Amino acid sequence: MESPYPEAGGSPPVVLSIAGSDPSAGAGVQADLLTLASLGVHGCTAVTALTVQDSVNVRAYTSVNPENTVAQARAVLDDMSVQVIKIGMLGSAVMVAAVSALLASYPQIPVVLDPVLAAGGGAALAGAGLREALATQLLPQVTVMTPNGPEALALSGANDLPTAGAWLNRHGAEWVLISGGHGEGPELENMLFHGAVLQRTFRQSRLPHRYHGSGCTLAAALAAGLAHGLSVEAAVAAALDFTHACLVHAYPLGKGQYFPDRFFGARGHRAGL
Repeated sequence: MESPYPEAGGSPPVVLSIAGSDPSAGAGVQADLLTLASLGVHGCTAVTALTVQDSVNVRAYTSVNPENTVAQARAVLDDMSVQVIKIGMLGSAVMVAAVSALLASYPQIPVVLDPVLAAGGGAALAGAGLREALATQLLPQVTVMTPNGPEALALSGANDLPTAGAWLNRHGAEWVLISGGHGEGPELENMLFHGAVLQRTFRQSRLPHRYHGSGCTLAAALAAGLAHGLSVEAAVAAALDFTHACLVHAYPLGKGQYFPDRFFGARGHRAGL
């Protein structure tokens, strides 16, 4: 399959990642930087939280002062032409409010939201009031959001994923991609919603392991596609293909989840894009 991204040449597009830091580099801003770099994008970061985590789980996290996070982001936004803002772990309602106010100053920049509520190992990463703040303050500013199934249900209060996707659209998110990694059966169903209607279902084979940072990889790859000028549907399709290939070639480093190989192509594997 040929790459949907333009050939390299000149300055790369820029994506700003606003997310937490992961010392194992499986998730968070480190995962975003690896993913963006592998897809020909210059990644910049504004850190929202310092986590203590490994391949097994998150042990603790400390929120960054929201004013500091916003100052990091503005330093980049006022200096560079940022094509896309990608948002990951915010951790608190106060951080959501600060980031929402920041986005209001840059309404022309598309926003990709990965609404992180828990770590892959199960540890909660959402403070009191975070879900409500995301739904009421941030969703109306989001171009594409990429919740997994449990996140979509938790944010919407719905009992099924089609209802959840429609609810998230109606509450502001222009496009909603509900990833199917937390489902069951041999096949994943990744559902893309727009206008409170299920537009398309992307089916992929379910892989055997648990993965550290797969959601971060998907959202960052989607942001890369938008930064390269792809339409939302094309960026979603490319991001799903890229993420699946990363997981096919994932490797074990620690005692827990496998790490996606964002540079599988550079290691001699077939790129798949």
